[in-house]
Amino acid sequence: MNDIEQPIIEYISAMVAETGGAPVDRETPLLEIGLLDSISLVKLVHFLEERFKISIPETEIGADLFESPAELAAYVSQRTAQPA
Repeated sequence: MNDIEQPIIEYISAMVAETGGAPVDRETPLLEIGLLDSISLVKLVHFLEERFKISIPETEIGADLFESPAELAAYVSQRTAQPA
């Protein structure tokens, strides 16, 4: 786990814990098993933008982005590596 993946998993785990959900690891299928709803998705996008100082265009927000914490971490890593 790296400096990007760890905070993402911790954030999602905290959100899920509030509703009594299952543990979250890097490969947890976030949408497939219904861990996140529309409100939590918006909160997660906001968290990612604030925490990692990135902007996520609406055109890039789709089910594939939220496939798993590992997928989110890969996306954030790619975005933070791009020049401003």
